[in-house]
Amino acid sequence: MACNALVSPQLPTRVIDVGSVDEPRCVLVDSTGRVGAYVALSHCWGSPGTVPKTTKATLSQHKQCIPDSVLSNTFRHAVEITRGLGFAYVWIDVRTNGRDVLNLDDPEDWAFEAAKMRTVYSESAITLAAASAADGKGGCYHNRSSGEEFEYPNTSDSRQSIRVRLPVDHAFFDALSAGVQAHKSVERFPLATRKWVFQERMLSPRVLYFTKHELAWECRTEVACECGGADCLATPHDTGYSLAMPKTSFPLANSSAPDISAQAALLERWAILAEEYTSRSLTYPTDALVALSGVARAFDAAGLGAYYAGMWEHGLPLDLSWETVYQPDLHTAESQTEYIAPSWSWVSSRTRVAYPRPKNLAERTRRLQYCCTDIIRITSIPAKTDPFGHVLEYESRLEISAPALCLSVTGVGVDMPDIDLFGWPAQHFAADSNACPTHLVADEVWIACLERRRPEGQNARGNRTGCSLVLEELNGGIFRRVGLIMPWITHDDGGFGEAVEAAPRKTFRII
Repeated sequence: MACNALVSPQLPTRVIDVGSVDEPRCVLVDSTGRVGAYVALSHCWGSPGTVPKTTKATLSQHKQCIPDSVLSNTFRHAVEITRGLGFAYVWIDVRTNGRDVLNLDDPEDWAFEAAKMRTVYSESAITLAAASAADGKGGCYHNRSSGEEFEYPNTSDSRQSIRVRLPVDHAFFDALSAGVQAHKSVERFPLATRKWVFQERMLSPRVLYFTKHELAWECRTEVACECGGADCLATPHDTGYSLAMPKTSFPLANSSAPDISAQAALLERWAILAEEYTSRSLTYPTDALVALSGVARAFDAAGLGAYYAGMWEHGLPLDLSWETVYQPDLHTAESQTEYIAPSWSWVSSRTRVAYPRPKNLAERTRRLQYCCTDIIRITSIPAKTDPFGHVLEYESRLEISAPALCLSVTGVGVDMPDIDLFGWPAQHFAADSNACPTHLVADEVWIACLERRRPEGQNARGNRTGCSLVLEELNGGIFRRVGLIMPWITHDDGGFGEAVEAAPRKTFRII
């Protein structure tokens, strides 16, 4: 997929007019209805108290001139770079308390603008990424090492020196790649750890990264850096997904409805994106669906069916077998209180997930043959006007029918991923929360069989075969998903799998 040609699209609702190198200015412009090429900025916002703001009190002044003293280092550098590249406009997105600072702290306006993120980034001429800045103080420019000087003898017995540039750390690209636990790179590359930035990177046709060591470039056809070492990172995945160039995972905008085989490949690409997305964090976890909405819109025309809070119609029910990846260094004893997404969706997880990945159509077909959960009904009601954004908690439900057992929980593993059920101790259990779900002990849960086990040697955990949903009953016959039980690879489950598969069917309404 080639990069989009430079055009003059409709400008975002508000941009900063930076003028030119010869006639610089910095003016907030209400650009509704205007067209023009513009630059977007991808950055870490930092503490809300340190973010430059346009308020109702300063709106009139900023429409005349935004004083240089108001701008953070990152904003000031973005304005200078935009001018230097020959563009007149830069779009800067800043949110505090879930709101866009440039829209006067109006939550309704923020929701409206957030729904347009796909257009804002995908139609930008280029996105500037302040990759090594944790907040506005960090900026785009950094003092680089001048290398090391080495002396060596020459033919005249005198000594000369040569300055050598040391190898550049390309871990930034690793931090951006699928499956990497991005939080471990937070000190060196804070930008790579943010969920909002995941979307900005995916949607932008071109990104120019400003790291501490060098400039790096990424578009739909090339990854490059100043030292030339980024070329080795463009390793394509067997589904067409490139770890260094994930934009290639997007379906073509003009593609026709995919056949079943192509659909399976697209669902696997979505699975990879889900794993990458959940390895990152949000200041406000309730933004999880909104920060993904632009990427979801890009997949909407791919023929995957209706979109339900991170899940695609044609991926169900198999895609219910996502599991969390327990991360002890992120372990928290607090339970999740804020509503993020329906419990049946992987977006509800506040830690990294492993998503089911059938490698091809044949594998997906085999899984369907062993699937014993039927989807009766599914709804996800948008909280605002954006069908890809935040959804209402009690109005977004999944109704399924599956073989199920009701069992008492007698214990949960603190250091081991297991759960003790009455009569069947030590079952392999992935809790949906990164906190140990001790509140389940002495309560009853329902074990709903999602997939039957495959015969003889085909029952690998990586295939999610023999897995069951763990459901907690709330008031009024409503259930919440709390985890996934999978077969052990190393030892027998004591007949637990057979018992669940043979259990009577029950209908569950899950929120």
